[in-house]
Amino acid sequence: MTRAGIKVSGLVAAGKVAARDGEDQRKPLVAARPAAAPSVVDLPTRDEPSHDGAPSPSRSADRPAAAREDARKIPVADIVDSPYQPRLKYDPEEIDRLAETMDTAAHADPIKVRMVNGKYELISGHRRIRAARSLGWTEIDAYVEELTDREAQAKTLLLAVGSVGLADYEYALMFATALKEGLCKTQREVASYFGQSTVKVSGCLDMLKLPPKIVRMLDAKPDLFGYQTGAVIKKLCADYPDNLADIERGVQRLTEGAAQNSLKSWVLQAIKGQAERGGAEPNLITNGRRLIFTTKISADQRSVVVNCKVPDLDIAAFEKHLQAWLEVQAKEVSSSAADETGGATQ
Repeated sequence: MTRAGIKVSGLVAAGKVAARDGEDQRKPLVAARPAAAPSVVDLPTRDEPSHDGAPSPSRSADRPAAAREDARKIPVADIVDSPYQPRLKYDPEEIDRLAETMDTAAHADPIKVRMVNGKYELISGHRRIRAARSLGWTEIDAYVEELTDREAQAKTLLLAVGSVGLADYEYALMFATALKEGLCKTQREVASYFGQSTVKVSGCLDMLKLPPKIVRMLDAKPDLFGYQTGAVIKKLCADYPDNLADIERGVQRLTEGAAQNSLKSWVLQAIKGQAERGGAEPNLITNGRRLIFTTKISADQRSVVVNCKVPDLDIAAFEKHLQAWLEVQAKEVSSSAADETGGATQ
Protein backbone atom coordinates (compact mmCIF):
# COMPACT_ATOMS: atom_id res chain seq x y z
CA MET A 1 0.00 0.00 0.00
CA THR A 2 1.40 3.24 -1.07
CA ARG A 3 1.21 6.07 1.46
CA ALA A 4 -0.01 9.44 0.20
CA GLY A 5 2.76 11.96 -0.10
CA ILE A 6 2.90 14.86 2.35
CA LYS A 7 3.27 18.32 0.87
CA VAL A 8 5.77 20.18 3.04
CA SER A 9 6.51 23.25 0.97
CA GLY A 10 3.98 25.27 2.92
CA LEU A 11 5.39 24.04 6.22
CA VAL A 12 8.89 24.99 5.16
CA ALA A 13 7.76 28.42 4.05
CA ALA A 14 5.95 28.89 7.33
CA GLY A 15 9.01 27.80 9.27
CA LYS A 16 7.32 24.72 10.77
CA VAL A 17 9.98 22.34 9.43
CA ALA A 18 13.58 22.87 8.35
CA ALA A 19 14.68 22.71 4.74
CA ARG A 20 17.11 20.03 3.66
CA ASP A 21 20.76 20.79 3.33
CA GLY A 22 21.55 22.38 0.01
CA GLU A 23 18.13 23.94 -0.46
CA ASP A 24 18.08 27.70 -0.88
CA GLN A 25 16.29 28.95 2.23
CA ARG A 26 16.42 32.56 1.04
CA LYS A 27 14.32 31.99 -2.05
CA PRO A 28 10.61 32.22 -1.21
CA LEU A 29 8.52 29.37 -2.47
CA VAL A 30 5.64 31.74 -3.09
CA ALA A 31 6.08 35.31 -4.23
CA ALA A 32 5.34 37.71 -1.37
CA ARG A 33 2.08 39.56 -1.70
CA PRO A 34 2.67 43.31 -1.88
CA ALA A 35 1.68 45.16 1.31
CA ALA A 36 -1.49 47.14 1.04
CA ALA A 37 -0.93 50.87 0.90
CA PRO A 38 -2.06 52.61 4.10
CA SER A 39 -5.31 54.42 3.72
CA VAL A 40 -5.45 58.10 4.64
CA VAL A 41 -8.00 58.72 7.37
CA ASP A 42 -9.53 62.15 7.74
CA LEU A 43 -8.49 63.75 11.01
CA PRO A 44 -11.17 65.07 13.34
CA THR A 45 -12.16 68.63 12.58
CA ARG A 46 -12.19 69.48 16.27
CA ASP A 47 -8.69 69.77 17.66
CA GLU A 48 -7.77 67.46 20.49
CA PRO A 49 -6.50 69.10 23.70
CA SER A 50 -2.76 69.61 23.41
CA HIS A 51 -0.36 68.35 26.04
CA ASP A 52 2.22 70.70 24.58
CA GLY A 53 4.84 67.99 24.46
CA ALA A 54 7.12 66.23 22.03
CA PRO A 55 5.64 64.34 19.08
CA SER A 56 3.73 61.14 19.70
CA PRO A 57 3.51 58.44 17.00
CA SER A 58 -0.20 58.97 16.49
CA ARG A 59 0.08 62.74 16.12
CA SER A 60 3.28 63.40 14.20
CA ALA A 61 5.72 60.72 13.09
CA ASP A 62 3.05 58.34 11.74
CA ARG A 63 0.61 61.02 10.62
CA PRO A 64 -0.12 60.69 6.88
CA ALA A 65 1.78 63.23 4.81
CA ALA A 66 -1.46 64.53 3.33
CA ALA A 67 -2.67 65.47 6.80
CA ARG A 68 0.34 67.64 7.64
CA GLU A 69 1.26 69.14 4.29
CA ASP A 70 0.10 72.59 5.42
CA ALA A 71 2.69 72.74 8.22
CA ARG A 72 5.65 74.94 7.39
CA LYS A 73 8.76 76.23 9.06
CA ILE A 74 8.55 79.70 10.59
CA PRO A 75 11.20 81.82 12.37
CA VAL A 76 11.30 81.26 16.12
CA ALA A 77 12.20 84.93 16.59
CA ASP A 78 8.86 86.01 15.10
CA ILE A 79 6.69 83.97 17.48
CA VAL A 80 4.91 85.66 20.39
CA ASP A 81 2.78 84.34 23.25
CA SER A 82 -1.00 84.40 23.10
CA PRO A 83 -2.69 86.98 25.33
CA TYR A 84 -5.34 84.33 25.95
CA GLN A 85 -2.96 81.69 27.31
CA PRO A 86 -4.04 80.90 30.91
CA ARG A 87 -0.65 79.67 32.12
CA LEU A 88 1.08 82.12 34.48
CA LYS A 89 4.30 80.23 35.19
CA TYR A 90 6.49 77.75 33.31
CA ASP A 91 8.48 75.14 35.20
CA PRO A 92 12.12 75.42 34.02
CA GLU A 93 12.76 71.74 34.76
CA GLU A 94 9.75 70.68 32.68
CA ILE A 95 10.96 72.86 29.81
CA ASP A 96 14.43 71.29 30.05
CA ARG A 97 12.96 67.77 29.91
CA LEU A 98 10.82 68.71 26.92
CA ALA A 99 13.84 70.26 25.19
CA GLU A 100 15.82 67.06 25.71
CA THR A 101 13.05 65.01 24.09
CA MET A 102 12.75 67.43 21.17
CA ASP A 103 16.51 67.45 20.69
CA THR A 104 16.64 63.65 20.61
CA ALA A 105 13.81 63.49 18.05
CA ALA A 106 15.33 66.43 16.12
CA HIS A 107 11.86 67.91 15.68
CA ALA A 108 8.68 68.79 17.56
CA ASP A 109 5.01 68.30 16.89
CA PRO A 110 4.02 71.41 14.87
CA ILE A 111 2.79 74.32 16.93
CA LYS A 112 -0.33 76.30 15.99
CA VAL A 113 -0.15 80.04 15.32
CA ARG A 114 -1.98 82.89 13.62
CA MET A 115 -0.64 86.05 12.02
CA VAL A 116 -1.14 89.24 14.07
CA ASN A 117 0.61 92.51 13.16
CA GLY A 118 3.39 90.74 11.29
CA LYS A 119 4.09 88.27 14.10
CA TYR A 120 3.05 84.67 14.69
CA GLU A 121 0.81 84.57 17.75
CA LEU A 122 0.71 81.19 19.45
CA ILE A 123 -2.49 79.19 19.65
CA SER A 124 -0.81 76.12 21.11
CA GLY A 125 2.82 75.27 21.76
CA HIS A 126 3.86 77.73 24.46
CA ARG A 127 6.04 75.13 26.17
CA ARG A 128 7.45 73.81 22.90
CA ILE A 129 8.55 77.24 21.73
CA ARG A 130 10.38 77.81 25.03
CA ALA A 131 12.10 74.47 24.66
CA ALA A 132 13.03 75.32 21.06
CA ARG A 133 14.56 78.62 22.16
CA SER A 134 16.57 76.87 24.85
CA LEU A 135 17.95 74.56 22.14
CA GLY A 136 18.90 77.49 19.94
CA TRP A 137 16.50 76.55 17.14
CA THR A 138 15.91 79.31 14.63
CA GLU A 139 12.91 77.65 12.94
CA ILE A 140 10.08 75.38 14.00
CA ASP A 141 7.25 73.58 12.19
CA ALA A 142 3.90 75.30 12.55
CA TYR A 143 0.35 75.31 11.28
CA VAL A 144 -0.57 78.90 10.41
CA GLU A 145 -4.32 79.39 10.85
CA GLU A 146 -6.65 82.26 10.03
CA LEU A 147 -8.63 83.07 13.18
CA THR A 148 -10.49 86.06 14.55
CA ASP A 149 -9.66 87.28 18.05
CA ARG A 150 -12.66 85.47 19.49
CA GLU A 151 -11.86 82.25 17.62
CA ALA A 152 -8.23 82.46 18.75
CA GLN A 153 -9.30 82.99 22.34
CA ALA A 154 -11.69 80.04 22.30
CA LYS A 155 -9.19 77.71 20.64
CA THR A 156 -6.26 78.75 22.84
CA LEU A 157 -8.28 78.11 25.99
CA LEU A 158 -9.60 74.79 24.72
CA LEU A 159 -6.17 73.52 23.68
CA ALA A 160 -4.74 74.46 27.08
CA VAL A 161 -6.86 71.77 28.76
CA GLY A 162 -4.66 68.89 29.81
CA SER A 163 -1.46 70.82 29.23
CA VAL A 164 1.39 69.56 31.40
CA GLY A 165 1.50 71.17 34.83
CA LEU A 166 -1.47 73.53 34.41
CA ALA A 167 -2.45 74.46 37.97
CA ASP A 168 -5.99 74.55 39.34
CA TYR A 169 -5.67 78.32 39.82
CA GLU A 170 -4.79 78.67 36.13
CA TYR A 171 -7.84 76.55 35.31
CA ALA A 172 -9.83 78.98 37.49
CA LEU A 173 -8.65 81.93 35.41
CA MET A 174 -9.48 80.02 32.23
CA PHE A 175 -12.99 79.11 33.42
CA ALA A 176 -13.61 82.70 34.57
CA THR A 177 -12.53 84.03 31.17
CA ALA A 178 -14.88 81.64 29.38
CA LEU A 179 -17.78 82.94 31.48
CA LYS A 180 -16.79 86.58 31.19
CA GLU A 181 -16.34 86.46 27.41
CA GLY A 182 -19.59 84.59 26.86
CA LEU A 183 -18.03 81.39 25.58
CA CYS A 184 -20.12 79.66 28.25
CA LYS A 185 -23.10 80.92 30.22
CA THR A 186 -23.11 78.59 33.24
CA GLN A 187 -20.65 76.50 35.21
CA ARG A 188 -22.29 73.40 33.78
CA GLU A 189 -21.57 74.66 30.26
CA VAL A 190 -17.98 75.38 31.29
CA ALA A 191 -17.62 71.81 32.53
CA SER A 192 -18.98 70.42 29.27
CA TYR A 193 -16.95 72.77 27.07
CA PHE A 194 -13.61 71.97 28.71
CA GLY A 195 -14.36 68.34 29.54
CA GLN A 196 -14.05 68.85 33.30
CA SER A 197 -16.27 67.86 36.22
CA THR A 198 -18.70 70.43 37.62
CA VAL A 199 -17.07 69.88 41.03
CA LYS A 200 -13.70 70.95 39.67
CA VAL A 201 -15.14 73.94 37.83
CA SER A 202 -16.96 75.17 40.94
CA GLY A 203 -13.96 74.53 43.19
CA CYS A 204 -11.53 76.31 40.88
CA LEU A 205 -13.78 79.34 40.50
CA ASP A 206 -14.10 79.55 44.30
CA MET A 207 -10.32 80.02 44.46
CA LEU A 208 -10.82 83.44 42.87
CA LYS A 209 -13.09 84.44 45.80
CA LEU A 210 -10.50 83.82 48.51
CA PRO A 211 -9.12 86.79 50.51
CA PRO A 212 -7.07 89.19 48.35
CA LYS A 213 -3.77 88.43 50.10
CA ILE A 214 -4.19 84.70 49.41
CA VAL A 215 -5.12 85.35 45.76
CA ARG A 216 -1.94 87.41 45.39
CA MET A 217 0.02 84.41 46.68
CA LEU A 218 -1.59 82.32 43.93
CA ASP A 219 -0.73 84.94 41.31
CA ALA A 220 2.91 84.58 42.34
CA LYS A 221 2.79 80.77 42.63
CA PRO A 222 -0.24 79.29 40.79
CA ASP A 223 0.47 75.74 41.97
CA LEU A 224 0.66 76.77 45.65
CA PHE A 225 -2.45 74.68 46.34
CA GLY A 226 -5.29 73.02 44.44
CA TYR A 227 -9.01 73.62 44.48
CA GLN A 228 -9.60 71.04 47.22
CA THR A 229 -7.27 72.88 49.60
CA GLY A 230 -8.95 76.06 48.40
CA ALA A 231 -12.26 74.65 49.68
CA VAL A 232 -10.64 74.07 53.09
CA ILE A 233 -9.41 77.68 53.16
CA LYS A 234 -12.85 78.95 52.14
CA LYS A 235 -14.49 77.10 55.03
CA LEU A 236 -11.88 78.31 57.52
CA CYS A 237 -12.57 81.89 56.43
CA ALA A 238 -16.32 81.36 56.86
CA ASP A 239 -15.97 79.67 60.27
CA TYR A 240 -13.32 82.01 61.69
CA PRO A 241 -13.78 85.45 60.08
CA ASP A 242 -11.96 87.14 62.97
CA ASN A 243 -8.86 84.99 62.48
CA LEU A 244 -8.03 85.86 58.89
CA ALA A 245 -4.44 86.71 59.86
CA ASP A 246 -3.93 83.17 61.18
CA ILE A 247 -5.40 81.68 58.00
CA GLU A 248 -3.16 83.85 55.83
CA ARG A 249 -0.13 82.82 57.87
CA GLY A 250 -1.13 79.18 57.37
CA VAL A 251 -1.24 79.67 53.60
CA GLN A 252 2.08 81.52 53.72
CA ARG A 253 3.61 78.38 55.24
CA LEU A 254 2.78 76.55 52.00
CA THR A 255 5.13 78.88 50.13
CA GLU A 256 7.84 77.72 52.52
CA GLY A 257 7.28 74.06 51.72
CA ALA A 258 4.62 73.02 54.26
CA ALA A 259 2.27 70.24 53.09
CA GLN A 260 -1.20 71.24 51.92
CA ASN A 261 -2.83 68.64 54.17
CA SER A 262 -1.25 70.30 57.23
CA LEU A 263 -2.92 73.66 56.64
CA LYS A 264 -6.20 73.11 58.49
CA SER A 265 -4.64 71.61 61.62
CA TRP A 266 -2.02 74.36 61.79
CA VAL A 267 -4.61 77.14 61.49
CA LEU A 268 -6.90 75.57 64.10
CA GLN A 269 -3.97 75.19 66.48
CA ALA A 270 -3.00 78.83 65.93
CA ILE A 271 -6.57 79.96 66.63
CA LYS A 272 -6.70 77.83 69.77
CA GLY A 273 -3.42 79.33 70.97
CA GLN A 274 -4.76 82.84 70.44
CA ALA A 275 -7.86 82.02 72.50
CA GLU A 276 -5.74 80.61 75.32
CA ARG A 277 -3.69 83.79 75.36
CA GLY A 278 -6.79 85.92 75.73
CA GLY A 279 -7.97 86.74 72.25
CA ALA A 280 -6.51 87.18 68.83
CA GLU A 281 -6.10 90.95 68.88
CA PRO A 282 -6.16 93.69 71.58
CA ASN A 283 -8.79 96.42 71.54
CA LEU A 284 -7.55 99.78 70.31
CA ILE A 285 -8.44 103.15 71.86
CA THR A 286 -7.65 106.11 69.61
CA ASN A 287 -8.07 109.86 69.48
CA GLY A 288 -8.73 110.57 65.84
CA ARG A 289 -6.02 108.64 64.03
CA ARG A 290 -3.65 108.51 67.00
CA LEU A 291 -3.41 105.29 69.00
CA ILE A 292 -3.55 106.05 72.75
CA PHE A 293 -4.29 102.76 74.57
CA THR A 294 -4.71 99.07 73.93
CA THR A 295 -6.65 96.76 76.22
CA LYS A 296 -6.61 92.98 76.36
CA ILE A 297 -8.52 90.47 78.47
CA SER A 298 -6.40 87.76 80.08
CA ALA A 299 -6.85 84.09 79.31
CA ASP A 300 -8.62 83.46 82.65
CA GLN A 301 -11.10 86.25 81.89
CA ARG A 302 -10.35 87.84 85.29
CA SER A 303 -8.08 90.75 84.38
CA VAL A 304 -7.59 93.46 81.79
CA VAL A 305 -4.17 94.59 80.61
CA VAL A 306 -4.00 98.27 79.62
CA ASN A 307 -1.03 99.51 77.59
CA CYS A 308 -0.31 103.21 77.06
CA LYS A 309 0.99 103.96 73.56
CA VAL A 310 1.74 107.67 74.13
CA PRO A 311 5.24 108.26 75.57
CA ASP A 312 4.50 111.72 77.00
CA LEU A 313 1.29 110.75 78.82
CA ASP A 314 1.30 111.33 82.61
CA ILE A 315 0.86 107.75 83.77
CA ALA A 316 0.49 108.80 87.42
CA ALA A 317 -2.41 111.10 86.56
CA PHE A 318 -3.94 108.38 84.37
CA GLU A 319 -3.72 105.89 87.23
CA LYS A 320 -5.57 108.30 89.56
CA HIS A 321 -8.37 108.71 87.02
CA LEU A 322 -8.54 104.95 86.53
CA GLN A 323 -8.56 104.36 90.29
CA ALA A 324 -11.41 106.84 90.75
CA TRP A 325 -13.41 105.10 88.01
CA LEU A 326 -12.76 101.69 89.55
CA GLU A 327 -13.94 102.94 92.98
CA VAL A 328 -17.22 104.02 91.41
CA GLN A 329 -17.54 100.61 89.75
CA ALA A 330 -16.81 98.91 93.08
CA LYS A 331 -19.60 100.84 94.82
CA GLU A 332 -22.04 99.93 92.05
CA VAL A 333 -21.07 96.27 92.28
CA SER A 334 -21.46 96.31 96.09
CA SER A 335 -24.82 98.05 95.83
CA SER A 336 -26.07 95.53 93.27
CA ALA A 337 -24.89 92.63 95.42
CA ALA A 338 -26.65 94.08 98.50
CA ASP A 339 -29.89 94.50 96.57
CA GLU A 340 -29.75 90.90 95.36
CA THR A 341 -29.06 89.63 98.90
CA GLY A 342 -31.92 91.65 100.36
CA GLY A 343 -34.32 90.42 97.72
CA ALA A 344 -33.36 86.82 98.44
CA THR A 345 -34.13 87.10 102.22
CA GLN A 346 -37.56 88.66 101.83
